[in-house]
Amino acid sequence: MRSVIVVSTLLLVSPSAWAQRLPSPDVEEDREAEVELRFKALAQLGDHERAAGRLREAARAYRQALNVRHDSLVAGRLGMVLVEGGRPEDAPELLLDAIHRAPAATPAERAERKRFFEAHEVARAHGSWVEVMVSHAGARVTVDGIDRNDAGRSAFWTFVAGGEHEIRATLDGFEEAVVKFTAVKGKDMKVPVPLTARKVEQGPGVYVPEKDPTATLSAVVSGPGFTKQEDPFAYDDQPKDPTKPDEKKGLRGFIGGGPVVVFGVASWMPAVGATLAGGVQPNDYVSLRLEARAAWLTTGVADRPISAMTAGGIASVCGHYKWIFGCALGHLGVITVDFAVQSFKPANFSAIKPGAGARVGANVRVTQSFALHAEADVLGLSSGVQVAVGSTVVSDQPPVMIGVQFGGGWEF
Repeated sequence: MRSVIVVSTLLLVSPSAWAQRLPSPDVEEDREAEVELRFKALAQLGDHERAAGRLREAARAYRQALNVRHDSLVAGRLGMVLVEGGRPEDAPELLLDAIHRAPAATPAERAERKRFFEAHEVARAHGSWVEVMVSHAGARVTVDGIDRNDAGRSAFWTFVAGGEHEIRATLDGFEEAVVKFTAVKGKDMKVPVPLTARKVEQGPGVYVPEKDPTATLSAVVSGPGFTKQEDPFAYDDQPKDPTKPDEKKGLRGFIGGGPVVVFGVASWMPAVGATLAGGVQPNDYVSLRLEARAAWLTTGVADRPISAMTAGGIASVCGHYKWIFGCALGHLGVITVDFAVQSFKPANFSAIKPGAGARVGANVRVTQSFALHAEADVLGLSSGVQVAVGSTVVSDQPPVMIGVQFGGGWEF
């Protein structure tokens, strides 16, 4: 009789226990709804912060939304925020995903997709799409220390900023492959990464440890509240020093200009004009430049109705250190003096004045491609300028010109 009661009790209890262990369909639906609700809240927060002009907060919200689940539309909006926030080199992969996969059924969606394409073209001009071709599939590949091949494919595309980069590939049984390359802005390229099989070396018959096997645990320092994936601007908390140029390597050119003031054009009074310059910089320490400048005396020579001007070209070789630079100059130009018709017998003369000198200046980078500069130079000429009216010498200028100029320039 006792055994019958026990069996009956088990039969009554077991179904309820099983029901408690099995997940309810309603619980699974609630979880999916919670995930979707969290995703929408973060995406809407990103839209709100972007509309308010808070790009850092918008990027963080979009990144967290993508960590909940992937959405090509949100990826495209994150890419646009990165372009607007000065991080275009991190945006092309997100924007390309949005161009190919974001919905484009309505006019508004098509208009936003067009903006994705325009932002991608802006970002692409700051770097290069690189096809990495690994000789063996399954390798772990990093580009500049960042994992880029989670799927272990033998070939994949990635976007990098212009300049020097390093690819490392590792695979069991092979030597680590290290390939360095230079990315050219706006140009796609292919980079092969060959893996070489590791040579098998026979070890000793008895294992002898080389050092004390006691492990030393290193201290763990807690990091920031957000990872790099959640906060693309996490490492930009410290303001950038505008006097420090970006890390660009390789040959690059520049062009610029601005106002100039020259002293010594037949008088020590200031002559005002403009300068236009262009050149190349093979590396961070040396640049070569050619410039043309012209300046007109703002007053008459010796307070008389006699005007003067200078025009010519300057070739320079400059050495750079951080934000300051110094140059050796070569000058070839003319100084022209013109006597006013109403006061003197009409006359003018011009003299070619070759010379040489030196320049010092400072360069302040405003953006990745635009910089402001201030310069001062001294030129020694082949001869001075003497201005005479009849037998009276009104000005006897020594063979020296001093120039001060301020302007801007673009690098490419």
